[in-house]
Amino acid sequence: MSSRPLFQPAYVIGGNSGVSGDLTSPITSAVTVLSNLSTMSYSYSWTGSSPSGTIAVQVSNDYSQNGDGTVNNPGTWNTLPLSTIPTISGNSGNGLVDIDITGAYAIRTTYTPISGTGTLTAVFKGKVQ
Repeated sequence: MSSRPLFQPAYVIGGNSGVSGDLTSPITSAVTVLSNLSTMSYSYSWTGSSPSGTIAVQVSNDYSQNGDGTVNNPGTWNTLPLSTIPTISGNSGNGLVDIDITGAYAIRTTYTPISGTGTLTAVFKGKVQ
Protein backbone atom coordinates (compact mmCIF):
# COMPACT_ATOMS: atom_id res chain seq x y z
CA MET A 1 0.00 0.00 0.00
CA SER A 2 1.40 3.39 -0.96
CA SER A 3 1.32 6.49 1.16
CA ARG A 4 -0.22 9.68 -0.27
CA PRO A 5 0.93 12.61 1.89
CA LEU A 6 -1.75 15.16 2.62
CA PHE A 7 -1.13 18.31 4.66
CA GLN A 8 -4.21 19.58 6.41
CA PRO A 9 -4.63 23.38 6.20
CA ALA A 10 -2.25 25.00 8.69
CA TYR A 11 -1.61 28.61 9.66
CA VAL A 12 1.92 29.75 8.76
CA ILE A 13 1.27 33.44 9.59
CA GLY A 14 -1.13 34.56 12.32
CA GLY A 15 -3.69 32.18 13.77
CA ASN A 16 -1.96 29.50 15.84
CA SER A 17 1.28 29.57 13.78
CA GLY A 18 3.40 31.41 16.33
CA VAL A 19 4.32 33.99 13.64
CA SER A 20 2.92 37.50 14.16
CA GLY A 21 0.74 38.82 11.37
CA ASP A 22 1.46 42.52 12.11
CA LEU A 23 1.42 44.31 8.73
CA THR A 24 3.60 47.19 9.97
CA SER A 25 6.71 44.94 9.96
CA PRO A 26 8.27 42.48 7.52
CA ILE A 27 6.88 38.96 8.03
CA THR A 28 8.46 35.59 7.26
CA SER A 29 6.14 32.61 7.66
CA ALA A 30 6.80 29.31 9.32
CA VAL A 31 8.68 26.94 6.98
CA THR A 32 7.00 23.90 5.46
CA VAL A 33 9.13 20.94 4.32
CA LEU A 34 7.67 19.62 1.07
CA SER A 35 8.58 15.94 1.32
CA ASN A 36 6.51 13.98 -1.23
CA LEU A 37 4.16 16.87 -2.05
CA SER A 38 3.41 17.75 -5.66
CA THR A 39 0.98 20.67 -5.24
CA MET A 40 0.56 23.32 -2.59
CA SER A 41 -1.10 26.67 -1.98
CA TYR A 42 -1.14 29.64 0.36
CA SER A 43 -4.35 31.50 1.12
CA TYR A 44 -4.05 35.00 2.58
CA SER A 45 -6.52 37.19 4.45
CA TRP A 46 -5.93 40.69 5.81
CA THR A 47 -7.73 43.50 7.60
CA GLY A 48 -6.56 46.90 8.76
CA SER A 49 -6.31 50.59 8.07
CA SER A 50 -5.13 50.96 4.46
CA PRO A 51 -2.43 48.26 4.61
CA SER A 52 -0.21 48.09 1.56
CA GLY A 53 2.62 45.68 0.82
CA THR A 54 3.95 42.81 -1.25
CA ILE A 55 3.83 39.05 -0.82
CA ALA A 56 6.47 36.63 -2.08
CA VAL A 57 6.93 32.85 -1.97
CA GLN A 58 10.43 31.54 -1.34
CA VAL A 59 11.99 28.07 -1.62
CA SER A 60 15.18 26.44 -0.30
CA ASN A 61 17.02 23.20 -0.97
CA ASP A 62 19.54 23.52 1.88
CA TYR A 63 17.23 24.44 4.78
CA SER A 64 17.13 21.67 7.39
CA GLN A 65 15.55 20.88 10.76
CA ASN A 66 16.60 18.64 13.62
CA GLY A 67 14.30 15.82 14.72
CA ASP A 68 12.76 18.06 17.39
CA GLY A 69 11.86 20.75 14.83
CA THR A 70 14.61 23.23 15.71
CA VAL A 71 16.45 24.73 12.76
CA ASN A 72 19.72 22.99 11.89
CA ASN A 73 20.55 25.10 8.81
CA PRO A 74 18.55 28.29 8.08
CA GLY A 75 19.15 27.72 4.37
CA THR A 76 19.47 29.87 1.30
CA TRP A 77 16.09 31.19 0.13
CA ASN A 78 15.12 32.11 -3.43
CA THR A 79 11.94 33.90 -4.50
CA LEU A 80 9.77 31.91 -6.91
CA PRO A 81 8.95 33.83 -10.11
CA LEU A 82 5.16 33.59 -9.93
CA SER A 83 2.86 35.04 -12.59
CA THR A 84 0.01 35.74 -10.17
CA ILE A 85 0.56 36.88 -6.61
CA PRO A 86 -1.79 38.87 -4.37
CA THR A 87 -0.95 42.46 -3.46
CA ILE A 88 -2.01 43.64 -0.03
CA SER A 89 -4.17 46.75 -0.43
CA GLY A 90 -7.46 48.13 0.83
CA ASN A 91 -8.84 47.81 4.35
CA SER A 92 -9.56 44.09 3.94
CA GLY A 93 -9.08 41.41 1.36
CA ASN A 94 -7.88 37.94 0.52
CA GLY A 95 -5.86 36.13 -2.10
CA LEU A 96 -4.41 32.77 -3.10
CA VAL A 97 -1.12 31.52 -4.48
CA ASP A 98 -1.44 28.10 -6.12
CA ILE A 99 1.80 26.25 -6.91
CA ASP A 100 1.30 23.32 -9.26
CA ILE A 101 4.71 21.77 -8.75
CA THR A 102 8.14 22.54 -7.37
CA GLY A 103 11.16 20.37 -6.78
CA ALA A 104 12.26 22.46 -3.80
CA TYR A 105 12.79 20.93 -0.35
CA ALA A 106 11.21 23.70 1.75
CA ILE A 107 8.85 26.63 1.20
CA ARG A 108 7.79 29.80 3.04
CA THR A 109 5.99 33.04 2.28
CA THR A 110 7.00 36.59 3.13
CA TYR A 111 5.39 40.01 3.39
CA THR A 112 7.14 43.35 2.88
CA PRO A 113 5.20 46.40 4.17
CA ILE A 114 4.84 49.65 2.28
CA SER A 115 2.34 51.56 4.45
CA GLY A 116 -0.70 51.27 6.70
CA THR A 117 -1.49 48.96 9.59
CA GLY A 118 -3.34 45.70 10.00
CA THR A 119 -3.10 41.96 10.44
CA LEU A 120 -2.40 39.14 8.03
CA THR A 121 -3.07 35.42 8.18
CA ALA A 122 -1.70 32.87 5.74
CA VAL A 123 -2.72 29.21 5.56
CA PHE A 124 -0.68 26.49 3.81
CA LYS A 125 -2.26 23.44 2.17
CA GLY A 126 -0.44 20.70 0.28
CA LYS A 127 -1.23 17.37 -1.36
CA VAL A 128 -0.10 14.76 -3.85
CA GLN A 129 -1.86 14.86 -7.21
